[in-house]
Formats: sequence, C-alpha cells, structure tokens
Amino acid sequence: MKSNRWKEIITFLLIILFAYTATSKFLDYYRFVFQMRLAPFPLIKMFAPAIGWIMPLLEWMLVIALGIGIIYPRRLLRPLWMSLFLFLLFEVYISVMLLSGLRLPCTCGGVISEMSWSGHLIFNAVFLLLNGIALWLHKKDIQHDLSSEKR
Repeated sequence: MKSNRWKEIITFLLIILFAYTATSKFLDYYRFVFQMRLAPFPLIKMFAPAIGWIMPLLEWMLVIALGIGIIYPRRLLRPLWMSLFLFLLFEVYISVMLLSGLRLPCTCGGVISEMSWSGHLIFNAVFLLLNGIALWLHKKDIQHDLSSEKR
C-alpha cells in the first residue's frame, strides 16, 4: 500500500475521532462544562462555559480542515500539525490529571469518557503517534512530488 493510502486512513481515523468527541461535547454541553469545573485548574474552571463551546467548535473546524486535506493533499499539512498540537495538549492535561491523584470524570464525552485516565493516556498516545506518522508520510509524499517535478 502506498504511503498516501496510509496517510488517508490515519486522517480518516482522526476525522472520526474529532467528529465523535466534538458532537458528544455539543450534545452534552452542560455535563461537559460541569466536569471541567471539577478540574484542579483555576483557569479551566473560570472559562469552562466558553471552553464548552470553543473546544467542540475547534474540533469540528479541524474535521473540516482534515477533510479538505484529503481532497486537496497540499492543504493537509496545517490541519495535521493542528491536530498533533491538540493531542499534545490533551496528553499534558491527562498526565496532570493522573498525577493529581484526583478521581474526576473525564470531559471527553461519549463512550471515550468511560475510560480510566491511564486508558486515556494510552489511547491519546496511540492517536498522537498515528498523527505523527501521517505527518511523516505527508512530508515524504511532498518530497516525492517535488523530486518528480524536477525531472
């Protein structure tokens, strides 16, 4: 299978994940905000209602950008970097929650919120790795396209 096929598969997985979590957060907005207010972060507590709208909107914008990137591969680099950054933020948040020792519910939404914090850490790390692989494959495809144009 060509590298861009794997990149497309990974991008579709990212789209499904972000669409699912964003929709879950929108559909259960009040629970999402309530759970964020339990977190041991004063800024998150204070801005929970705004984050409750901004995070799922950002995830949906990312879904659209990743979808456009599948159709127009030259536009995929930025959404892949944005999703990698978002996964890194989630990984830091999950790590801090694990280290805090608090047994708080996850704010992810949907079935994913049923995972333990260590399960989340692993799940998120897998998607972080997949995202990194998609970026590497994308870079490889761009280099191949550039070398083909020079010939």
